[in-house]
Amino acid sequence: MPVYSFILIDRNGKVLKGKRESENIDFLKNEFQKEGFYIVKIEELKKFNFKFLKRVGIEDITVTIRELSTFLNSGIPLDEALTGLISQMKEGELKNVFIDVQKSVRGGASFSQALKKHSNLFPDMVISMVRAGEETGNLDLVLSRVADFFEKRNAFRNKIRTIMTYPIFMIIVAFFVIVFVFSFIIPTITRIFTQVSLNLPILTRILIKIASFLKSFWIYILFFIFLIFFIIRSFLRAEKKRILIEKMVWHIPILNDFFLKREIINFSKTLSTLIKGGVEILEALNIGKNVLTSINMKNEIEEITEYVSKGGSLSSGFSKSKYFPYLFTQLIGAGERSGNLPEMLDRIGDIYEEELSQKSLKFVTLLEPFMILFMGGIIGFIVMSVLLPIFQISQSIK
Repeated sequence: MPVYSFILIDRNGKVLKGKRESENIDFLKNEFQKEGFYIVKIEELKKFNFKFLKRVGIEDITVTIRELSTFLNSGIPLDEALTGLISQMKEGELKNVFIDVQKSVRGGASFSQALKKHSNLFPDMVISMVRAGEETGNLDLVLSRVADFFEKRNAFRNKIRTIMTYPIFMIIVAFFVIVFVFSFIIPTITRIFTQVSLNLPILTRILIKIASFLKSFWIYILFFIFLIFFIIRSFLRAEKKRILIEKMVWHIPILNDFFLKREIINFSKTLSTLIKGGVEILEALNIGKNVLTSINMKNEIEEITEYVSKGGSLSSGFSKSKYFPYLFTQLIGAGERSGNLPEMLDRIGDIYEEELSQKSLKFVTLLEPFMILFMGGIIGFIVMSVLLPIFQISQSIK
C-alpha cells in the first residue's frame, strides 16, 4: 500500500508528524477526521525505483488474471474480488495498477475502461475480451481464457528459448575464446619466431598477422559489433527501414520459414482467443494484426479485413494471401463450414508450433557438429601454425 506523510493538529493544539500506510489519500483523510484531528498536510511518499525494476512481467499479469477469474467464478462481486486480489499482492507497480483500477471501477467506470487506462500493461486483446465478457455476463470465463492464452504462449516461447539457448551460448563463448587466444596467448608463443631468421611458413605468417591485428584492435572490434547492433535497432524503429530488413530476412531460406511460422502461430492463437471471448470478427482481425511483427503481413490482414467487411468469407480473403500458406486457408475454410472457426484457428497454431519446435531441434542438432568442426579447424590451424616453424628450427639445428 502507498505510504503517506502527514502533519496534524490534535484537539489540544499539539502538532503531530508521522507516516502511515493507507489504501488512498481520501481514505486516510476520513480516518484522521474520525479520530478528531485537524489535517495540515498529507502527501504520498514516492519510492525511488530504477525504471527497469518497475517492469511488470507477463507471468505476473497472467497469474493475477487467473486469480481474479477464480474469485469471480466463485460468485464474488467485482469490487470484492479486486479487494481480495489486491490484499494478497506484493508491493509493486502491478499492485498500484490494480488499486487504480478498483478506484476507477468504484468511480463508475467499467472494468474494461479501467484497464484501458493502463494499456501499457494490458493489450487491446485483453481489453476487447473483457468488454465482450462484461456485455455477455461471462467475465470470469473470458479472464480464464485470457490466462490460458498467455500461459500457452509463454510455455511455447520458453520452449524455443530453451532449444536455442545452448547454441547461442556456445557461439558467444567460442567468439570470445578465439579473440582472447589470438589477442593474448598466440603473440606470446609466436614472439620467438619473429626473433629467428627463418622463412616462416605462410600459415604461421597469417597467424602472426591475425594475432597482431586482434591485439591492437580488439576493443575497436567489440565497439564495432555494438555499433552494428544499435544501428539495426534504430533501423527496426523506422517503418521504411523495417520493410527493407524484412525483405532481406524473407530471402534467407532458414530464417524466413522460422519467422513465417512464428507469425502464423501468434496470429491464429490470438484470433482464436478473441473469437472465443465473444469479440466480433472484424474487431478480432484488427486486434490480431497487432501481434504481427511483419509490416507486409499486417498490410495484408488490413486488406483481408476490408474484404470481409464487404461480405467476403475469411477463407476467400486468405486464399489471395502471399504469406499465409495453403494449409492455413484450407483449415480456415473447414472451420467456417463446420462452425468451429476458433477451434480450427487454435488447431492451426498447434500444428505450426509443433513444426517450429521440430525444425528448431533439427537446426540445433545440425549446428552442433558444424560448431565442433569449426572450432576443430581453428585449433588445427593454430597447432599447425605453431608446429611448422618448430619443425624448421629443429631441422636447422641438425
